[in-house]
Amino acid sequence: MIISFRFKNFRSFLDETYIDMKAVNYKEHPDHLVKAGNKKLIKTLAVYGANSSGKTNLFLAFTSFHSFIFWQLFSMEDIPRKHFMSLLQISSLDKILPFLDEETNTQPTEMELSFISGQRVYEYGFSVLNRKILTENMAVDNHVVFTRNEDEITIGRQYEKVLRQKAGIHPHQDRLFCSILSCLDIPEITAFMEPFETFFSKQIAYYCDFLEPFQLAGHLIMDGRVYKALENPDALNYALAQLRKLGIPAEEFIVDKGVPKLGYLVKSRDTGQYRMQYMDYTKVSLGTMKYLQLFIQVYHLSQRGGVLIIDNISNEFHPAVIKFFIDTFQQDKNINIQILFTTYDISILNNQQFRRDEVAFVDMNEYHESRLYTLADIKVRSDASFSKDYLLGKYGAIPLLKECFP
Repeated sequence: MIISFRFKNFRSFLDETYIDMKAVNYKEHPDHLVKAGNKKLIKTLAVYGANSSGKTNLFLAFTSFHSFIFWQLFSMEDIPRKHFMSLLQISSLDKILPFLDEETNTQPTEMELSFISGQRVYEYGFSVLNRKILTENMAVDNHVVFTRNEDEITIGRQYEKVLRQKAGIHPHQDRLFCSILSCLDIPEITAFMEPFETFFSKQIAYYCDFLEPFQLAGHLIMDGRVYKALENPDALNYALAQLRKLGIPAEEFIVDKGVPKLGYLVKSRDTGQYRMQYMDYTKVSLGTMKYLQLFIQVYHLSQRGGVLIIDNISNEFHPAVIKFFIDTFQQDKNINIQILFTTYDISILNNQQFRRDEVAFVDMNEYHESRLYTLADIKVRSDASFSKDYLLGKYGAIPLLKECFP
């Protein structure tokens, strides 16, 4: 689970920016929190803001950080075996772009993630300029593993002895030192590198508008023939059950002669009896296919814990469905999944749905710089009308509308 993510000098974000999942000491909605060691973390973070304010850049900051690490830890051969989410397979988002102008900006981009995996607490980050790695650092359970200044590596005291024989290893300027540690056959190093790798390979899932509309079928293909969804009937049955809760009478997902089909329970006008009717996935509602894919992801994450990141959850989802989906994460029995999402939906922007530390805004100033802040940061009262005050402009992060005609 994510504790915090810090970045600086990335796309429209020039100044240091924090996504902080540590809970503020509020009394409202205690079921929205999950205990992780001695910390309490929020399960959800909703991000609001005007169009072109930088909300997607917030999403891309984490995606680029993840992808930059992922492609150095794993080879192409590892992906079918280790990796669940396919966004990183189909997109080259590992290019870390600095603020606004890549040609004139000569400052490095900094990124650091604090997270929990395998009951261990990690702090890992780096700074990079034009793909050249300038600094890198890793700490596990508050013990420094290493710090890096370009090609100079300093090993933390607790790991000096086990890494002494590898003291001559130095990374290339475009190679992360964590990828070298992952290759070492040293039990003390493997003990913390395996959960580290697991987090970046299996515990982060994405959902965003710019993927292919019917990506479900393509993503579920393994070896060109077998569909992963059919390998795990529990995941598929869970997803179908959620569709039925939304009033979509989906009963089965099958592959007929290589074509994925969704089976609906439909009532016959002639007999009054219900029968199964199968529909080619290309003819199924886009919203239904999105729901199915999304709930399959939720099931897999629930088995191992992790975080789901969604860019624009409002798109094509009915407000009632969005609330149903968010409620799924906020309920007390969810103890290991977080969701971070951007949205325009103000129907859920209220103190019945969210704590004040669960609502964030992205605003952009006249210098085209984005900034992120929460209701907790601006000291909003717990009994405030979040949506009304937001539309009145009290929180910022709304479009400045002008007349369309002279």
